[in-house]
Amino acid sequence: MAVGNTRSLTLLVRNATRAHLFSVYTCTVDNTLLSPPQRVSVRVDLYLRPLSVEILLREQPLSVGRQAELWCKSTGARPPAVVTWWLDGKELESIIKQQNLEERNETQSLLKWTPSKEQNGKILTCRAEHSKFNSSTIESKLLLNIYYVPVATMHLGAKMNPNDIEEGDDVYFGCEVDANPPAYKVVWEHNGILLQHNPANGVILTGNTNLALRNVSRHQAGNYTCTASNVEGDGKSLPVRMSIVYKPICRSKDMIIIGAALQEPSKVECEVDAFPPPDTFEWTLNNSAGSIKVNPELFNVNGQAGKSELTFVPVSDKDYGKLSCRATNLAGQQLLPCVYTILPATRPDPPSNCSVYNLTDDSLDFTCLAGYDGGLQCIYIAEVWASEGLVTNLTNVATVWNLRGLGAKRHLNIVVYAANTRGRSEHVTLTVETAPQLSPRTEAQEAWEVNWAVGGVLGAAFTIAFILCLALIASRLRHTARDYGVTVQSTKKQEVILQKRCSLDDRNPDLIPLSKKRWYK
Repeated sequence: MAVGNTRSLTLLVRNATRAHLFSVYTCTVDNTLLSPPQRVSVRVDLYLRPLSVEILLREQPLSVGRQAELWCKSTGARPPAVVTWWLDGKELESIIKQQNLEERNETQSLLKWTPSKEQNGKILTCRAEHSKFNSSTIESKLLLNIYYVPVATMHLGAKMNPNDIEEGDDVYFGCEVDANPPAYKVVWEHNGILLQHNPANGVILTGNTNLALRNVSRHQAGNYTCTASNVEGDGKSLPVRMSIVYKPICRSKDMIIIGAALQEPSKVECEVDAFPPPDTFEWTLNNSAGSIKVNPELFNVNGQAGKSELTFVPVSDKDYGKLSCRATNLAGQQLLPCVYTILPATRPDPPSNCSVYNLTDDSLDFTCLAGYDGGLQCIYIAEVWASEGLVTNLTNVATVWNLRGLGAKRHLNIVVYAANTRGRSEHVTLTVETAPQLSPRTEAQEAWEVNWAVGGVLGAAFTIAFILCLALIASRLRHTARDYGVTVQSTKKQEVILQKRCSLDDRNPDLIPLSKKRWYK
């Protein structure tokens, strides 16, 4: 093509490939030999699609709550590809690192990411794309395997009514475990105490995820949990509380004696354990006249606390005997009543078997056995007397005393007795003498004690050394005695054999020694 003195030449390259990248095309113009040819060159640069994308460092499994680092590399794009991370349709933030090399166009992306339990089993995608091309996106996918601590969920058996479990029923629990990797162990606890498989006692564990309790008792009520374990840790379920319906029983198993004075009110309290709490109480007096039900107006009921308090006023000697109370709840009436023996209130019996301990120059401790308290609340008094009069006294609700400030080397009489509202008991007298006060040690005494201790140690060491020497000498003597053997026969011709064991021949192992015998007639 020529316009005036201007001519142009067009070169058309069709279907350019990666091989044309950085190709150099030169156009040369030459019209006469009088001037050198004119040349101009052009270097071809191309937009290139990404060739590959790959997720590197596929470290599996990942762990919940622990940051993971994943690399994704894309090669072949020019200019470098845009690399992004995607999970559940959402783009994740990442750090991009690009390397533009003539022989290899490469883009690397670092994903710092903390996985969650819900992302286990999802697809993580690394995507590379070029802005200059349509439909240039390529992807690399990774199926996530995320480890997490087991999640345990405990429940009663499907057919169990948690509000209708009675003593003697069979109870079943199930434990559902969500864990990756699967749990290798499941343990059960009752009120924090580990349960063991024990069919003889009605505790049956099957498949680690099922617990059966046969013929339950009220003592098995409380909180139950299951704990599943895998390499990530232990997962404990929320507690499931099992309530067992049972009839009321007496809270105290001791025999209770109550002293009551004529025409004076006495409080008698009946306490029971029951579930659900009792709603009614019934009191009965058994005496010489027979069995008589007590008027409900004479006692009150606190069902939630499982208590009933009776105000009892004996008006004659016939009113003494045994009071019994029975409680009733939804499970039924109490089988064995709580029994209280009502006796006339009297003065208490005196303490007995008193003994003194921890006796020093200024104090002592002593204790006694309590006697019958007369059926009333009782206190115990100890009085300490010396020749000049009362030294001290002390009152306790128990028969234990700690007496202080008594003085050294004193002859003391201790008077002990019990008292209640009906009077005081006979007294018991103990005679003791406090220890003399020790004088402080002088420096000379302390030095003498140190010297004595050092001398004792040296003497013991000398004794041990002397014994060792004697043992060594005895050992050598026994060794010398074994060097000779003597045989004497009691016959008309006595044979005496003397053989020296350590002879000169022993020095030469190649010589065999011969026994030398002599006969004496």
